[in-house]
Amino acid sequence: MRLCAGEGRRDGRVQQMALAGVQSTSEPVSGGVFIETYGCQMNLVDSEIVMAMLEERGYRRVDRPDQAELVLINTCAVREHAEVRAIQNISRFKHLKEKGRDVRVGVLGCLSEYAADQLAGTLPFLDWILGPDAYRRLPGLLAEPSSEIPLIFQGNGAEELYDDILPSRRSGVNAWVTVSRGCDNHCTYCVVPATRGRLRHRAANSILDEVKMAVDQGFVQVTLLGQNVNDYRDGNLDFAGLMEKVSKVPGLRRLRFMTSHPKDLSERLIDVLASGGPICPELHLPLQSGSDRVLKRMNRAYTADQYRGLVESVRKRVPGLLLSTDIIVGFPGESERDYHQTEQIVRETGFDDAFIYKYSERPHTPAAKLKDDVENAEKVRRLMILNDIVRASGQSRRLQRIGRTERILVEGPSARNESEQMGRTRAGYVVIVPGAYLSGNELDVRITSLSGYTLRGRAV
Repeated sequence: MRLCAGEGRRDGRVQQMALAGVQSTSEPVSGGVFIETYGCQMNLVDSEIVMAMLEERGYRRVDRPDQAELVLINTCAVREHAEVRAIQNISRFKHLKEKGRDVRVGVLGCLSEYAADQLAGTLPFLDWILGPDAYRRLPGLLAEPSSEIPLIFQGNGAEELYDDILPSRRSGVNAWVTVSRGCDNHCTYCVVPATRGRLRHRAANSILDEVKMAVDQGFVQVTLLGQNVNDYRDGNLDFAGLMEKVSKVPGLRRLRFMTSHPKDLSERLIDVLASGGPICPELHLPLQSGSDRVLKRMNRAYTADQYRGLVESVRKRVPGLLLSTDIIVGFPGESERDYHQTEQIVRETGFDDAFIYKYSERPHTPAAKLKDDVENAEKVRRLMILNDIVRASGQSRRLQRIGRTERILVEGPSARNESEQMGRTRAGYVVIVPGAYLSGNELDVRITSLSGYTLRGRAV
């Protein structure tokens, strides 16, 4: 799961919708739309918003690009690897037009705002390139004749929230609900302020209405999203207050949120996290570095000791907490001493999960002015060491669950064996259970073993 700026969680790092069948020869569907989504959960929600606008005009989702009259690719620009991969994957769809089909192809997302000219020059077969705040233009563009060159629309997103549009969600147990768009933190490595604009908040009543409608549609879990949810405000209502309000929606069984910024994690929000009910004991708290010097260069606005204090406070007050984080290795100027300070805090903390990345220079960010002076081989070495540490701590914390009875929310069949079901504990640990159980049901499970990072159990 990941949010942009290197901040996210395990089940949203790359969300792709309907990937199969590029070479299939089935007939196109009138009004068929194929959407492929990369990157963070915010992009996934944006794809759901775009689909809702199109469905209102008679279009419908299809599962293969060769069935579609309209192909949309929602992109991520948070790292160079994501950018290169997106461009390579977009080029896969060129053959649809070469076959003479009347298909239109558009690119959405952060890359459209960040590198539109590059996309237009590299992929001239595209019809449109739309930034994250320009999606309302799409339905109108469909009524206009095709252009010989890609048309670029980059939003002035000062006010855009799309909060009058109910996202078109596929079936499942979880509904992603945005509480804000954009970011004002300006971490020096991050493209989000440039691609998604300044921070703006949705009205609490709008959020509550969306949650209620999602529950009415059968979604029993909601995850509140924002680049920094801790910074949410609606008048005098802060994010802790919003969590309390959402947790009281009838029929909601589980409530999660992401992503938190350490500088804004309040004592009151920790109390709410500890309050139980549908609020799940899970916290994604990006560290990024354990060196105060590097944190300052990143413009993170907290120290390593302040981060340690937050972890101590949360773990003391929230029983059974699942704690995950993000870390960047090889930031410009990161010395061996800086890295060892990061390694030390990772060993001390014992994270359940961590997403660890090599620093990737993003043009037009403040960090791009710094010399990227850590060799790639050294970045890889540091990354692999930290991955090994987190793998060991994550397995150790999961092994502590063996012998316990946990309540899981069934999400659906296991990817490897359809005769087994996959679910998550309230904290968010994945558990595989033999048997046939309906998704959305809660089930008491005796944890019996650990395979890799996945717990296994049997229904009680």
